[in-house]
Amino acid sequence: MSKADRRRPLARTGTWAILAFCIAPAAAFAQAISDIRIVTPRNYGYTIGDRIRHEMHLSLEDPYRLDTATLPKPGRLNRWLEFSQTEVRVENRNRGASYRIIVDYQIFNAPKSLSSVTIPQLEFLTAGGANAIPVFIPEWTFTIGPITSSADNDNLSLRMDRAPRSIPVFGRSIRLILATLLLSGLLLYIVYRRYLLPRLERRRYPFSGALVELRRLQRLDSKPENYRLGLQAFHAAVNVTAGQVVFAGNLQKFLSTNSRFAALKTELAEVYARSQDVFFNNAEVAESGTPLQELIDICRQCRALERAAA
Repeated sequence: MSKADRRRPLARTGTWAILAFCIAPAAAFAQAISDIRIVTPRNYGYTIGDRIRHEMHLSLEDPYRLDTATLPKPGRLNRWLEFSQTEVRVENRNRGASYRIIVDYQIFNAPKSLSSVTIPQLEFLTAGGANAIPVFIPEWTFTIGPITSSADNDNLSLRMDRAPRSIPVFGRSIRLILATLLLSGLLLYIVYRRYLLPRLERRRYPFSGALVELRRLQRLDSKPENYRLGLQAFHAAVNVTAGQVVFAGNLQKFLSTNSRFAALKTELAEVYARSQDVFFNNAEVAESGTPLQELIDICRQCRALERAAA
């Protein structure tokens, strides 16, 4: 048997001796604690950023329970370590409770050479019996190594910053250009249909411009004055189409010259008769949208006829 093999039982015996010494008094310990085991990882080969986990398996008899308020809280422990987290898992038994207490440490400093670091002894209490019984996790020593060798520390030169990786943007640029062109075309089309086209149609199609004006008047209050303005807009479209002022007396001449409107002879005659009453005979106009709607319907038919002949 090698010397290392002969030392292992002695080391285990020493650990249990420390535990037996730390958990006192012995009578209360035997009464409250039925089982206690501590699991630790390797004690070498650590460096900055590594995590170390200690576990304690603790079984308590009734009426003893673990006082979780006495467990360590996350935070800095010393120059080398900090408490990362403390976790308690509970498993109830017939005559007591079993606990798995997990304490995580994290190394946040790096030495210039291989160094030994000791985790201080942790103490927490049990509650529920006549006296609170302290339970300990003994101190534990391990080694931390540097990131670089000590011989290179004095002459260490930092590398240049790594250049950012180039991202292919050709395809995205093409899609962005196409989307911009499409959006610009859509905006231009909206402007054309909403603002430019009505102006062009007013010059080329007089009844189109009159229809726009009649619809605007219809959205306003149904007042007699709006109907008079609607009649003026309609007559202005007839005059532009005829190239002269058209009255009721020369309406037939207008229809003979512009035969495409002959199908609306009766409707146009009614409009001119109504205009005669409103503008020359001072006839009353009812405050209603119905007369204006009739005028819009006639104007829409005239617009269809003038567009068909274009």
